[in-house]
Amino acid sequence: MATSATIAPAALSIDPGTAATLTVSVLNDTLLVESFELTALGGAAAWTRIEPAMLTIYPGQTETATVTVLAPRLPDSVVGQVALGIRARAVEQPEVQVVAEAMLTVTPFAETEAELLPRIAHGRGRKRVRVAIDNRGNVPMVASIAGQSDDRLGLSTPTPDVSVDPGHTEFVDIDLRPRNRVWRGDPVTHQFTVLVAPEGTDEPFVLPGSYVQERVFPKWLWKLLLALLALLLLLLALWFFVLKPTIESAARDAVEEPLAQANEQADSASKQAGAAAEQADSAAQKANDALEAVGQSTEPVQPVSAATDVDIRFELSDAPGGAADESDRWVVPANAVLRITDVVISNPRGDFGILTIENRDVVAPIFTTGLENFRDIDFHFVTPLQLAEEDELFAKLECTRVAPPVTGPARTECGASVLITARVVTQTG
Repeated sequence: MATSATIAPAALSIDPGTAATLTVSVLNDTLLVESFELTALGGAAAWTRIEPAMLTIYPGQTETATVTVLAPRLPDSVVGQVALGIRARAVEQPEVQVVAEAMLTVTPFAETEAELLPRIAHGRGRKRVRVAIDNRGNVPMVASIAGQSDDRLGLSTPTPDVSVDPGHTEFVDIDLRPRNRVWRGDPVTHQFTVLVAPEGTDEPFVLPGSYVQERVFPKWLWKLLLALLALLLLLLALWFFVLKPTIESAARDAVEEPLAQANEQADSASKQAGAAAEQADSAAQKANDALEAVGQSTEPVQPVSAATDVDIRFELSDAPGGAADESDRWVVPANAVLRITDVVISNPRGDFGILTIENRDVVAPIFTTGLENFRDIDFHFVTPLQLAEEDELFAKLECTRVAPPVTGPARTECGASVLITARVVTQTG
């Protein structure tokens, strides 16, 4: 004879979150009145409650207890078959124990939540909102996303279908595109709806939303522009009426006195040089006269030279395809040399061609340049270019293409000007 235990029913399907009830029966097949301690075993033991947990049974009698199983309604709950065992162990005779077994089938469940973030969006043009889909069931879920709006608002999503694992949340972007912009006036409110339809359900989630389209130019922008304009006018007035006159006056005061002193010193030096040159010429003449009076021949004392600064300007114009245009000729005076220190060439309209500066008695040009290489250019010669007496200095322009005008009528000729800064050194006496 032996103690036995049974569970009814032996197989049962349970829904997570819903309690299921079973009955366990224990037969005391011993000769003693015995108390049996009931304990749950197996994968479902954590979900099981036994009432009462202790049975006192007379010999040959059977007592029952109620077994309540409540599987948790959580995303991580198991799906499928789970074993449940109820062990009955005698208190007075611990070696007397028996286990009753049952097989539980945990069914899958679906639970979905969806939320629009944010429900009220603000913007001036294209705006992106998001839909949060939360899978609180214990099986993967696939949901389709769709949107509805009026004709003034375009609505689309790059992810029309989304798969969400149990216990996870997926975010889906929704693009809102107003058909027209609100340049000024009051904001315009667009109503739209996002539909989230999980597979296997007949009723989708309806998520209403609003898009408040604001004006492109905010009201404070005009005030800011007026304030910036007023500040700019104030700065201009401050510059022209206060700062600029003060700076110019300080600059004039700083250079007037030194410049006046330099001019006085230059005039004094020029007068002294002129007087010294006259004295030298007079002394040289007297020395030559004295030598001639005593009948001695000697090399004459070289007279003193005088220098004069000159500016030589040439204006040239030439039509494309024709003969090159030559300027007037500047002739070096007798008993003098011309020392060129600077050449300034101007091509203000950007014409194309070749400009040369030549000496009549020299085959190679003194200076050659292409017009297209510059608009205004200044050449300074550390060692002056020197022309002898009777040399003829002139400029020549050969036009290849006339630059198109920015404004005004078209031109038919190239134009250029040459300014030569030089010094004429004349032998006096």
